[in-house]
Amino acid sequence: MRPAALLLACALPWQAHAAEPTLRFIAPLNHAMPFGGFEQGRLTTGIVKDISDNLAARLGRPIEYLSVPPRRVSQVLAAGEADGVCYVARDWIDGDFHWSPAVLEHAGVVVAHPQAPPVGSLQGLAGQRLGTVYAYRYPQLELALGQRFVRDDAPSMLINLRKLAAHRMNYALTEQITLEYHNKLHPGDGLRVVLHTARYRTHCAFTRAHELPLERLDQAVRDMVRDGSVERILARYR
Repeated sequence: MRPAALLLACALPWQAHAAEPTLRFIAPLNHAMPFGGFEQGRLTTGIVKDISDNLAARLGRPIEYLSVPPRRVSQVLAAGEADGVCYVARDWIDGDFHWSPAVLEHAGVVVAHPQAPPVGSLQGLAGQRLGTVYAYRYPQLELALGQRFVRDDAPSMLINLRKLAAHRMNYALTEQITLEYHNKLHPGDGLRVVLHTARYRTHCAFTRAHELPLERLDQAVRDMVRDGSVERILARYR
């Protein structure tokens, strides 16, 4: 055997052993910018992709995204068809998952167009049609309004904000960063916050269906938050 061929033969088993397996992350299809932008059904940009890419890079592993309808996220993750999903809260999905340390803190808000009547409390929204996102859960509103929580579901938060700007409804539920992103692109809409609903944290959730380096994943999340990487990602979309 020629020396070069011998070296290659020796290197290949080591390379195969050293190659890190790909992480498969869920991209829920009800995400919209700034959290997720899709092209032909594939996640291509947004906060969720940037955070997940950063996480995978810290582990030295390639990453791919599995686009999943929102109501199947729990099922796909529990079955081990995907390794993880980022930007989820504990009361958004059902199942026995490993939860990372908190990644993002959010401010939930009620948004209105300029001519919408003022609202002094959540009770003032009882019986009113509210812009919501299909398959999203709103525990604060469900608790406060019960049967008088009237949802008007849309495929994404940004579609709701466009409906709001067109005065097709008076109020919509969203997050502060989503409103900021919309107002940056469409300052003439004049959309404004009329109420804050709650502050909450989101995490990455990982399947228990097969072995993952959970301690390393958790440490990578802590490092992302501590070294300012998460804030730098958010700043790109503000």
